[in-house]
Amino acid sequence: MNILIKSTKILIVFLIFYYLVKNNHLNFDIFFKLTSSTLLTILLSFFIFSTYIIGSYRWSLILKSTNIKNTFFENFKIYYMCTFFNNFLFGNLGGDFIKIYYVSNLSKNNKIKNSFSIAIDRIFGFLGLIALGIISACLILFNQNEIKLILIIVSSIIIFFLLIFFTVKFLKKILIIKNFLRYFNLNIFICIKCLILSSIIFFLVHTSIYIISNKIFGFNIDLNHIFFSNFVSLFLSALPVSPGGIGIGEIAFVFINENLFNTYINNLANVIIYFRLIVFITSLPGIFFFINYKKNNTKLTF
Repeated sequence: MNILIKSTKILIVFLIFYYLVKNNHLNFDIFFKLTSSTLLTILLSFFIFSTYIIGSYRWSLILKSTNIKNTFFENFKIYYMCTFFNNFLFGNLGGDFIKIYYVSNLSKNNKIKNSFSIAIDRIFGFLGLIALGIISACLILFNQNEIKLILIIVSSIIIFFLLIFFTVKFLKKILIIKNFLRYFNLNIFICIKCLILSSIIFFLVHTSIYIISNKIFGFNIDLNHIFFSNFVSLFLSALPVSPGGIGIGEIAFVFINENLFNTYINNLANVIIYFRLIVFITSLPGIFFFINYKKNNTKLTF
């Protein structure tokens, strides 16, 4: 069954890329652009590297709630090398499983709690992505004078959070759930801080896509359109449809720009492929952290 699922995912990737090439959404000009835009590539690599630092800091805040007194640099090494495996294994969860293994060995106590810190970190990242997606959608509607629709969206969001608030308040009365909510000791200040950090991470990611699109490929797409289309692309890439969301992110980016914003440009999928290449290259030093970590922790084997 596992082989069948993997084979189906690979087939989906193949069919998507065949469709993209066949319909002039993708060509192989990417590697030439990568070498001919050296300064911009360095800038983008700095942006991506910054997201690793910010992500490590966010995870460190969550780990503190589990009483792990690990240094930021140690957390950064684990985060960085697991980011490499996310790219090397071509699966968004591959690095997370390795991260769970390492973090469970940081402390003999609360191993389950420590492992859950990774899921919480993912949730904060997901919320930061949604927050920027909502803001970009509202800005697009505002520019199109769709004030009523903005009010509907904002009202829906307020109602949604009120429902969550009252639901949590009700669930807190149940002892088991109340104890679970207290389990991680995440206060409001830490939650807000993690959400802000997540928003900064995806702001850098969306900005990188904008630079690739407009400065490297010269597509001249509106900034708000880039932010929203990349939000959808990243959101759908997280679905377990293809390995690492490869193909899904590309076709979603093309589809949103063409059908929602009437942006008909050849080789538009090149933008996402270019970004994937930079992320992969930037994550390569993670393998040195992994080798060094194994030397210093001989008990850790795979």
